[in-house]
Amino acid sequence: MAQSIVNDTFPVYGYFSRSNTSWPAFALGVSIPWLAFYSIVYILIFIGSFVGNQLVIWSFVIEPKLRRPTNVLIFSLAVADIATCLVAMPSTVVARVFTGTYVCFESARRFYHWPAFYLCSVSIGHLILITIDRYIAATRPLQYPTIVTKTRSKISVTLTWMIASIFGVLPFLTDTPDPYLWVCGVTNYDSTSVTVHRFVIIFTIPAILFLLCLFYIRIFLIARKHVLDSSDRRRSQNLDESNSSRSALIRTTTTTGLVLGAFTICWIPSTCKFFIEVYVQTSEEQLFIIQTAAEILAFGNSVLNPVIYAYRNELFRSTYGRVVRRICCCCSGCKI
Repeated sequence: MAQSIVNDTFPVYGYFSRSNTSWPAFALGVSIPWLAFYSIVYILIFIGSFVGNQLVIWSFVIEPKLRRPTNVLIFSLAVADIATCLVAMPSTVVARVFTGTYVCFESARRFYHWPAFYLCSVSIGHLILITIDRYIAATRPLQYPTIVTKTRSKISVTLTWMIASIFGVLPFLTDTPDPYLWVCGVTNYDSTSVTVHRFVIIFTIPAILFLLCLFYIRIFLIARKHVLDSSDRRRSQNLDESNSSRSALIRTTTTTGLVLGAFTICWIPSTCKFFIEVYVQTSEEQLFIIQTAAEILAFGNSVLNPVIYAYRNELFRSTYGRVVRRICCCCSGCKI
């Protein structure tokens, strides 16, 4: 089975001297069928993520009604998803399907995985901001417009990108014991940076996502209670409008909750993958399949958010159509 998945031309683990020039910088590390599989799957993910998140970004740009504080966060999250498909996904694929001195030496390996780690941290930061936004909307509906403004949302987004960079550089904070250590394969190496990296992914990310899920349960209970209370007191048009706004709150919160749920489902397997690498004995081909499945699911998450917005929000859905029509008109030369 190993012959059908992994190219066995290169050693799994070992040390190499600076003068050793017998190993090429890059070489194919998987069989041709698996390379074809990678190419097809990741091209589909790339197209879906790039097109979908471009629709989100351009919808925010051309539709004034979408430029609300919550959607500032959604806009920035779409930018992170596009960066994931343009930078993190290609670098991870290179590290998975190629081998050689520029890929498997400890000093080089970290460069291929840090974009995914950084952008995952950015996405989690946005999910935290969206949860805080929904919590304020549920608990302080009258003060919400003055507490959560577009300016504050933009500042929060900027700080999120900056703070996430701290977690993104974790693999670079320590020197490598031996920069010419060959680390491809199933044998785990335990440098300080890798240990910190794994600890953050295995324990911190699931803990944060679990707390966010608890917050969303609390938000839904508060919003539902307000809707039920207001429905019992509807005697005027103003109260009807208040009840309508509460229903809109539940709908918006449900949409952002689905985004959180999709992220959790897609990225938790990556946490399990690191746990397996550290604590479970597996063969090379078994680990390769686990790593591949977890990474495909994680990167596939960037395709889901635009679909969720279109499914849950009619304004997003109609604006998507306007964006597509404008693109088609520009390509054909017709007037909009």
